[in-house]
Amino acid sequence: MRIDLVCPAAEDSANVRSLAMATLAALTPDDVELSLLDDIVRKIDPVTDIDGRADLAALTVSTKTAVRAYELAAAYRQRGVKVVMGGIHPTAMPDEALEHADCVVVGEAEGLWEQVVADARAGTLQRIYRHATLPEYRTPPWPKRSIFPTRGYVPVHSIQASRGCPFTCEFCSVAPFFGRKTRLRDPKDVAGEIRSLGRRWIMFADDNIIGHGEHSRALFRELMPLKLTWFGQASLQGMQDSDTLRLMAASGCRAVFVGFETVNRASLEACGKRQNHPQQYFEIVKRLHDHGIAVWAAFVFGFDEDTLEVFETTADFATKSGVFMASFSVLTPYPGTPLYARLKEEGRLLDERWWLREQRDGFPVFRPKQMSPEQLFEGWQQAWKLFYSGSSIMRRLPRALRTSWITLGAFLPINLFQRRLTYQKIVGGNKFFNRDRHAKRAEP
Repeated sequence: MRIDLVCPAAEDSANVRSLAMATLAALTPDDVELSLLDDIVRKIDPVTDIDGRADLAALTVSTKTAVRAYELAAAYRQRGVKVVMGGIHPTAMPDEALEHADCVVVGEAEGLWEQVVADARAGTLQRIYRHATLPEYRTPPWPKRSIFPTRGYVPVHSIQASRGCPFTCEFCSVAPFFGRKTRLRDPKDVAGEIRSLGRRWIMFADDNIIGHGEHSRALFRELMPLKLTWFGQASLQGMQDSDTLRLMAASGCRAVFVGFETVNRASLEACGKRQNHPQQYFEIVKRLHDHGIAVWAAFVFGFDEDTLEVFETTADFATKSGVFMASFSVLTPYPGTPLYARLKEEGRLLDERWWLREQRDGFPVFRPKQMSPEQLFEGWQQAWKLFYSGSSIMRRLPRALRTSWITLGAFLPINLFQRRLTYQKIVGGNKFFNRDRHAKRAEP
């Protein structure tokens, strides 16, 4: 039996190895031949790369990659190959996915994929597979990373130490997919997997690596002997604890992606992210910097409480706080989230299946409450321009020079790259900015 593991990509997909596909590989019986096709490494050609010899094609699908996934699925099915889809988008929209696939896995793969493979062998593939309860995650199978080619990805391996989120943020798709109950992996098991990689640069794929109290501290203690340099995503929850931050830094953390979301307290209350307190933002950034941890700050525009002043106010905070870099997004109602359901009920979605249509990057897919879609789009562009202006970069530079050796060497190259992205993609509308950049790099 042969299974093709297929990773569709969008233009802005990151060049990282898919943990989902490595997990499927680990769950697949050894007598099954596996073949990986990854748009990230080389764009999959439906004519020449899909030969019809596979017995099953497994596609991992996000909302941003849904259109591409459906295109590739059609090529497989035209050649008589059964298609199974999984991931966050088919979980949210199983009926839509079944219009393009023979089978959908709803939720996590562990405990389901083994049955999918067995049924595919027997010719009894079901339409939908789903868990009755969330799978145990204390000691999951280690992802089988040998399926990946040696080139084409950033030289950092992804690791996951927890799943699920207890918070009720209206716009977030984490809890609908992984559940509201946080499942914590054995810290010794995490450290064991990292040792097996033989790499010292690690990226944690957890949605909140710091917010689990003693478990987070136990994990950091296990990491300390490994002499790592690692990066991750963290909620503001837990950052008030000085012992946790100290252990986090001692374990090798050099940068965190932090979802500040907004400087507007009313917006945080309304969207359910009550664990964020804007009056504490400056102090939290300073604490992280004092521990040698750079901050990649993330903000969202378009909440019902946002007015036209929010763009400049947010960019001003990001500059004054001295964060290493910042990302600004337009609020997006992803299917399966409470936000999507509410905006649909209120009749404010511009297109109920917006992900199937050609979109200008950053343009809203809903009607904001206190501004027009055009004003939201222009304000989003303004925030990018303000933060990556020459004056903002120079104002933040001294802080970067004092934070760590990584920020010392990386601040200017990364911020100048982000400035080019701002003017060429965010403002200029070049949706193929990343592809064009790689093409120029490959020119002799």
